[in-house]
Amino acid sequence: MKKLLFTVFLLMSMTISSFSQTDSVMTQKGKSLNLEITTGLQGSLSFFQLGVNLPQFIDHFIIGFKFREMSSLTWATFINEETKESVSFHPVVLGGVLCFGGTNDLILNTFRQYGACEILMGYSFTPYDNLIYGTGNLIGSNITFGIFGTYGLEFFLKNKSSIFIESGGGFKTIKGDKDNQYVIASSWLGSGITFRMGTKIYFNK
Repeated sequence: MKKLLFTVFLLMSMTISSFSQTDSVMTQKGKSLNLEITTGLQGSLSFFQLGVNLPQFIDHFIIGFKFREMSSLTWATFINEETKESVSFHPVVLGGVLCFGGTNDLILNTFRQYGACEILMGYSFTPYDNLIYGTGNLIGSNITFGIFGTYGLEFFLKNKSSIFIESGGGFKTIKGDKDNQYVIASSWLGSGITFRMGTKIYFNK
């Protein structure tokens, strides 16, 4: 009975401490749950991202979950150097992203810098080609993944909003039919340098 009471007391103490920590984080500028909207370039693809960053329960540590869309609105042309076969298409990538990294304290209570690693897992397809030419998905069944690194500067407009710019780069590839020229072409599109800008809306008290 004493062990049971002790266990209940310990769980209650941990719960109260957790709520207290959550409340503390939610009142600090730039540390609460926030919605992020981002646009820019990722290699040769245009880029749009929407997601959330969790409250900073650990000082200077950031983690978020995002939905990402990357696409080529113009013709992407690939020439296979071995076979000399060429393909032109409009690839689109949809995927989920796990983002984590670190940030410093606010400088002059106005801006801060941060760095992050991003892991992408998604799917590549050709909706524009299918819509106009009825081609179906030229890439076929696949799994698309990538890893990226970014450095950013975040500027606070108010306690509950900010704008940011990011630069960096990374590698994106695709696992699919290795004999499909569209898979080969898609495997490198989206790799390279990235430049982005966006805004965050904080849900602090």
